Amino acid sequence: MTTVESSLASLWGTDVVRDPDGPCLLYEPRPRCITEMLVGTDRWGDRTFLVQGERRIDFATFLSAMPRAAGALAANKGDKVLVLAYNSPEFVLALWAIWWAGAVPVLGNRWWSDREIEHAVALTEPSLVLSDRDAPRGVTAPWRPIADLRRHFTGAGTPVDVTEPDDELSPGLVLFTSGSSGPPKAVVLAHRSVVANQHNLLSRSRMLPQTMTTDAPQQVMLACTPFFHVGGVSNLITQLILGGRLVMTAGRFDAGEVLELIEREKVHRWGGVPTMAARVLAHPDFARRDLSSLRSFPLGGAQVSPALLERMRTKLPQLRQRGLANTWGMTESGGFVTVAGNRDLERFPGTVGRPYPVAELRIDAPDETGCGEIMLRSPTVMLGYLGGQDGTVDSDGWLRTGDLGRLNDDGYLFLEGRAKDIVIRGGENIACAHVEQALLTHPDIVEAAVFGLPHEDLGEELAAAVTHRAGRVPTEDELRTFLRERLAHFEVPTRWRIGGDPLPTLAGEKVDKKALRAELTKDGTPCD
Repeated sequence: MTTVESSLASLWGTDVVRDPDGPCLLYEPRPRCITEMLVGTDRWGDRTFLVQGERRIDFATFLSAMPRAAGALAANKGDKVLVLAYNSPEFVLALWAIWWAGAVPVLGNRWWSDREIEHAVALTEPSLVLSDRDAPRGVTAPWRPIADLRRHFTGAGTPVDVTEPDDELSPGLVLFTSGSSGPPKAVVLAHRSVVANQHNLLSRSRMLPQTMTTDAPQQVMLACTPFFHVGGVSNLITQLILGGRLVMTAGRFDAGEVLELIEREKVHRWGGVPTMAARVLAHPDFARRDLSSLRSFPLGGAQVSPALLERMRTKLPQLRQRGLANTWGMTESGGFVTVAGNRDLERFPGTVGRPYPVAELRIDAPDETGCGEIMLRSPTVMLGYLGGQDGTVDSDGWLRTGDLGRLNDDGYLFLEGRAKDIVIRGGENIACAHVEQALLTHPDIVEAAVFGLPHEDLGEELAAAVTHRAGRVPTEDELRTFLRERLAHFEVPTRWRIGGDPLPTLAGEKVDKKALRAELTKDGTPCD
């Protein structure tokens, strides 16, 4: 074992112990902060790290740009810096530069409306915003183009020394989730949470940094999911510490571009939500592209149907024995909680797998079938929501996930639905109450109910049933235009029920969304 490998082995341990100062399981030893995960990355030298379009940035260039970009941010220890941008090399640099400076990255959803951006800025109070769009009128926080960071790749700027957090429970990252109601919530993850999530993934895949050598072939990963999602953050961290190549699409998801990049860059690993997989498999260019390099295709963000898995096995036969995976997790969990590989999926169709080594699961108040709310305890779990607690994490460290499920006798988890009123459209979580509140601000709407309908491509699509005021009937186009000014594009309903009668209710005057779903779903079958 080389000196570097020995140093890494003393940093990335495989033992799992109970935290002597808390209830969670922990790896021992482990990196104590996010920047400590950079140990050993300088050995990758002139390997290509980032690829987007014609741009190719090697490890040496990226690692030298990081302390220069950190100096240019002028951020103090503990400051929050909001990044509001699409995937790009500058996004990756911004994230690591913020960590290097000892500040806390706040990753906003680039698809937000102006009002949602204003809410996020007011909630997080960033010392700086880095973005690839103009600032909304109502935002007064310092605003800089994220493209300004590009100059640091060419040697501009004065480097600064790394600033480490006080301890591993210091805030390390803020991400946003739809939550169960209201505007997006800011989830605060500790340094320990981010590190533990990476430790889980690397341990499970038998790719801890000390096992990766400079003479081994470089792993190539294609990233399509946004870096402002917890899975996107995990992907970019993994490739940096393992010496892999991170290939980014040029814009919004395009199945044809994905196929072209897999062939051109000889991609080994590409993951996404089930909707992405279905669109790639159905693309007319699929058969003519050379996809033989692909060795791993993990899916997450929504349940994966057995039919989709079988299509993947048939059209990508190299994945039939190994390489397919289904995962489950959420922003509040700090990343992935369970994973199921090929054998698991064949043995227990529909499972999302068993928990990672430091994750503990239990089912709260199970019914006669064993189904109840899934409770999670793990060092990856959030510190809480910025601006206040709501009882989601109890004093013993258990997170109420809001998802319903059951565990079989072998410890495999099966999802049965959601306790929270959330729709997952193409991998994006949508809080129904948030959309309902926006609809009720329209002057002609007196009642609104928002819910999900099954959709063959997206998994779910968003539907809205509204009651209008007497004498004024708004059109679907009018309501869509109204919502686009207030919500992200994916939060705007695509199916509508507009009427003058009160919405159907259950006992206690709760809107009967089940009846509304049945009304908008033809014969109970998925909508086109």
